[in-house]
Amino acid sequence: MLTADVVNINDTEKVTPPAQDSHKNTVIPVVQASHFEQVPLKRTLTLYGTTETDRTVTVSAELAARVITISAERGQLMAAGDEMIRLREGSLIAQLKSAEARVRQAEQDYQSALSLQKKKHIADNQITQLEASLAEALSQKEQLQTQWENTLIKAPVSGILNKRHVEVGDFIDKGKPVAEILDLDPLVVHVDAPQNHINYFKSGQKAVVRFLGGATSEATIRFIDRQANASTRTFSVELTIPNPDMKIPAGLSVEADLLMEEVLALEISPAWLALSEDGEPGIKWVTTGNRVEFTPVDVVKSESNRLWVTGIPEQARVITRGQGFVRSGDQVDVINPDVSLVAGE
Repeated sequence: MLTADVVNINDTEKVTPPAQDSHKNTVIPVVQASHFEQVPLKRTLTLYGTTETDRTVTVSAELAARVITISAERGQLMAAGDEMIRLREGSLIAQLKSAEARVRQAEQDYQSALSLQKKKHIADNQITQLEASLAEALSQKEQLQTQWENTLIKAPVSGILNKRHVEVGDFIDKGKPVAEILDLDPLVVHVDAPQNHINYFKSGQKAVVRFLGGATSEATIRFIDRQANASTRTFSVELTIPNPDMKIPAGLSVEADLLMEEVLALEISPAWLALSEDGEPGIKWVTTGNRVEFTPVDVVKSESNRLWVTGIPEQARVITRGQGFVRSGDQVDVINPDVSLVAGE
């Protein structure tokens, strides 16, 4: 008789797969990480603005007359009191000489009357009349003197002669604008500060203004508006920049770095920044146990090739190479852990 054993192929308890080493193919990533010293740094708020004149002065004629001489050209740097335009004097010189003679005559009459009054040879009301005549003569002389001085139009302030509205031979009326002068020293920059930062600033505080070409100038806060813009809820901040030769023009776009509170900041290369799963910028660093951590950072100051950030633990070793291939919690091998790299290189 033949016999056979029947094996149930569904009996999994009797089928044991060969054991496998779960760590056989595990590769620990290698990164480069270094420790960088954090330094005290003023938190910087960068705002955008434009350069403006300190004053824009319109010069007007104070006498109706014809232009006979022009002494200043557009773009010329003027000092206060410099001659710009000369007007025809006409008969003013003769009128002024006549007025001066009347003043001398009135003074003599008045002094003679005072001598007679002491001797009781003249009534008091005559003294009053002569005093009034002297005052009127002096007034007429002063008016003519002023008109004669107004034939010479001078720069009322120092600045750049930006516009000139008359030419030699033009007849101008009293009150007509003849020129425009731009006072560019100091140069003014207006920026709008958010309401949540306005309490960090005060008049006299220093700032840095950056021009498009990369040049920088030290600025000083001169005025802070005490009423917010109704639409934007921002406050106007006025900065001034020394500009003694007035070579920096108005109308330039600039960036203004306003300094706030002091914090400990780490200087890094922008290439070291990473993004969290939520898209938040931060830094990946390595713990003492060689595990990767991710910490969101706050940018305190920025330049073209480097950033200063806060939020990183002081003893953290920042991953400078290989951060794109590791995630928070990964175990890593660190090379050159004691070599300090210069941030930004």
